[in-house]
Amino acid sequence: NMRFILRSRVAAFASVYAAQRLVGGFDFGGDGLQVMLLVVLAIALLHMFMIPIFRILGLPHYGMSFLFLNFVLTLIILYVLTMFVPDFKFTETFIPQLRIFGFVLPSNHLSEVWSTVYSALVVSVIYHFFEWLCDKR
Repeated sequence: NMRFILRSRVAAFASVYAAQRLVGGFDFGGDGLQVMLLVVLAIALLHMFMIPIFRILGLPHYGMSFLFLNFVLTLIILYVLTMFVPDFKFTETFIPQLRIFGFVLPSNHLSEVWSTVYSALVVSVIYHFFEWLCDKR
């Protein structure tokens, strides 16, 4: 279905863009737009085929277990992309102090590893938030 494919790509783009704005750990190299589109395509393909494959294998396709598996697979895909796309890599980053409903999250310097982990977490959460918004049930 063309609508599903377009929705998946838009959600993947929004999640990668949000991760870049919130965490700032992606480095897309010299040709940033082309590399970003490759990353978006990989994330979209991962999420398009993840739930059907999970259903076939009998793995959870909703709930907290699914979200954890989704996070781990997103982390793996992003790491694999750094090996196959030479311009794509993760960098050290700094997260400023954040206030959410009166709670204060302190600022933090993130190494490349933690930048990768936080970026994968943001991509996973934002992607599934958009999927939840677009769900027709």
